[in-house]
Amino acid sequence: MLMVVLFHARLPIPGGFTGVDVFFVISGFVITAMLHREWISTGGIRLRTFYLRRFMRLAPALGLLVAVVVLISVVLQSPYGPQQSVATTGLGALLMSANLVIANAAGDYFAVTATQNPLLNTWSLSVEEQFYLVFPTLLLIGWVAARRLRRPLAAPVLLIGAVTALSFIVSILWTDGSEFAAPLTSIFGGPETFAFYGPFSRVWEFGVGAILALIVARGWTLGRRWSHVAGLAGGVLILVSAFAITDVMPFPGYIALLPVAGTALVLMAGSHDGSIVNRGLAVRPMVAVGDWSYSWYLWHWPLIVFIAVLLPGNPAALVVIALASLLPAWLSYRLLEQPLRTIRPSGWLRTGLTIIPISGLPIALCIGLLIGANTGWGGRFAPPAEVTETTAASIAAQDGSAPVEPQSFDPIEGDGAIAKDTTTGDLRAQHAAVKADCVNTDIDPVGCHFGPANATGTVLVLGDSQAYAIADGVINAASALGYRTVVSSRTGCPFLGRESSGTNDNPCRPWQKAALAYALSSQPDAVIIANRSAGYVHPEWGWRTAATDAGGAATSVKQAAELWEQGIEDVVAPLREAGIPVIIIAAVPEMPEFTDQRSLFSQAFGSRAYEVPRKQSVQDRAPALDAEEAVAARHPGTFVFDPIPVLCPTEICASAVDGVLRYQDETHLTVDGSLLLAPGVQGILQKALAANS
Repeated sequence: MLMVVLFHARLPIPGGFTGVDVFFVISGFVITAMLHREWISTGGIRLRTFYLRRFMRLAPALGLLVAVVVLISVVLQSPYGPQQSVATTGLGALLMSANLVIANAAGDYFAVTATQNPLLNTWSLSVEEQFYLVFPTLLLIGWVAARRLRRPLAAPVLLIGAVTALSFIVSILWTDGSEFAAPLTSIFGGPETFAFYGPFSRVWEFGVGAILALIVARGWTLGRRWSHVAGLAGGVLILVSAFAITDVMPFPGYIALLPVAGTALVLMAGSHDGSIVNRGLAVRPMVAVGDWSYSWYLWHWPLIVFIAVLLPGNPAALVVIALASLLPAWLSYRLLEQPLRTIRPSGWLRTGLTIIPISGLPIALCIGLLIGANTGWGGRFAPPAEVTETTAASIAAQDGSAPVEPQSFDPIEGDGAIAKDTTTGDLRAQHAAVKADCVNTDIDPVGCHFGPANATGTVLVLGDSQAYAIADGVINAASALGYRTVVSSRTGCPFLGRESSGTNDNPCRPWQKAALAYALSSQPDAVIIANRSAGYVHPEWGWRTAATDAGGAATSVKQAAELWEQGIEDVVAPLREAGIPVIIIAAVPEMPEFTDQRSLFSQAFGSRAYEVPRKQSVQDRAPALDAEEAVAARHPGTFVFDPIPVLCPTEICASAVDGVLRYQDETHLTVDGSLLLAPGVQGILQKALAANS
């Protein structure tokens, strides 16, 4: 538990998330021991009683948490994404399926969109509850077989052992990206994602704890000396897991053996009353943390997420709130969990009357939040068009004189890239059309082109989701020069000459080849490449890299940058050989703590723009930018446009300026943000076209 809290507070414990694996093993041990005692004393297992006990142990605190999170979300979060995530995850948590909801919606546990969900931590609770649906029946079958075969230990151990072994194999296969059971894994983000969140690839951890409980129940325990050795060895393995495992490693798979084996050794050591483990866990602070651990696990993460909204970029606040979350955890334990655990309603009617208020109210709140968010709370909040009511012309006039450095290009004198009569409505319609027609689709020069009807030429924009995000600025820049713009954007797929690593619902290589072939055959007047290049050269960010020759991810920044340079080279070289000018738009600065500012809190107290030091952004992007400039230097007629001077005219890069949002999320510009780039893009485009004439 402590490992998870410290990891979530962003302290330097990179493998703290493996605390969940420790919990699964302990849970299997405790639940099996409890059911075994009932089997021995009564000769059976009352499943209804078991499920009611589990419900009364878990549901009240969870229901309270979900209700409170929903109410806070209404105030602090935007109805355009974040509130929907809270509502759907809350419903999933209350209906024992949060892990599946999160896997389907957010995917990677370490992705920014996932880590801004205040109910993300409920995924493991749903996995545990899914175990409960099956495990008691499996144990019952094993014990009945043992009674008939007169083999009290062998039958249940063999049955649970078979399930455990099968689950471990599945975990390894899916973690390595196997297509085994692809129709199932494809629903929930692919094999790697489902390996992390899914019950089938996690039940082996629960099974290890269950087998240990069965062995200990038969009196097979360690002696005093060996219990000390096992306890120390297990503790070391758990600590190694906490500090050696990182979020860029494939997980769970083989690597999960480390925390699971460590926990198993600690449990075996604890089977001896005089062991170091028992003495250590018997001290009062450890007992208290153990009692409050469930509530603390529930409360710490939502409070961390919400404090990050109120105090962005304040790491100390995360640690303080993680510790302060012990207070609501203690209150929940004393005032809610303990009193309700003693209630034992008899009869199905009373059981139903107990369940309805505990789960019914938070379910109703989640549904209400979902309805309200989907309607923008009756129009109270501007729709996510990512553009203000300021006309495009006035934006250009205000920002066209931003400081420019040598890597950038001066805006063209005159009317600028944005027509004087362009309205906010025009921009919204254009933005919606780009998103609907040009993202994750085949290249469509008819349905996905923008610009003047009497255009004198074509500019082709290719890239991952950055191509979509900067499209409005490029369209207006090209239009001012009399060119139409064709856009093709593929989520998570950089325009490179090689595949990208990691899970992706949109296969990259076929699109990359098709995009290059289209460019070579259609001969546009210029090709503009826009990728999230910085993200692909930092494996430690947990995103993707240009794939190695073996198809895997790079393991260092140096290797990732070399692969990136090779990938850019492989598309720029044939384009230049065909005489097509190429413009590479360098990565925009990233806002890792960005939160959408459209909320009641922001309306009442004003938006709090997230800021990052310009120096940090320059440093983060340097490996990718150096690679892109090296390619440009080898191929005259290739230009690199750096948006830093426009987006960061001072020593700070901000997500919003004067109340105008420049970012729609952590890595993508709004329409307003992309329009700021239009004058500079117009200048470099004119220079590229002139150089090729």
